[in-house]
Amino acid sequence: LVTDEEENTGGTGENTAGSNVRNQCLFFVTFILTLIVSLALVSFVIFLIIQTRNKMDQISSRLVSEKKNIEELKKMNNMILKHLNQAGIKG
Repeated sequence: LVTDEEENTGGTGENTAGSNVRNQCLFFVTFILTLIVSLALVSFVIFLIIQTRNKMDQISSRLVSEKKNIEELKKMNNMILKHLNQAGIKG
């Protein structure tokens, strides 16, 4: 009986040890995959931030350019209005 009990305990101990090793490997693989996915997501977010910054810089430069064009148009409009006012007075 003692021999049977020892064999049963030994067999159960080996199964438990094998199960623990398998669980640890599964946990390790899951952990590594989670880290890889997290790294990929963070890299994608950084890429999007850089792209957004570049687009914002382009839009800002366009706005500055358009502001200059609007100022020039205002000056030309004022000059035309002055010319028309002077022509109207003379007429």
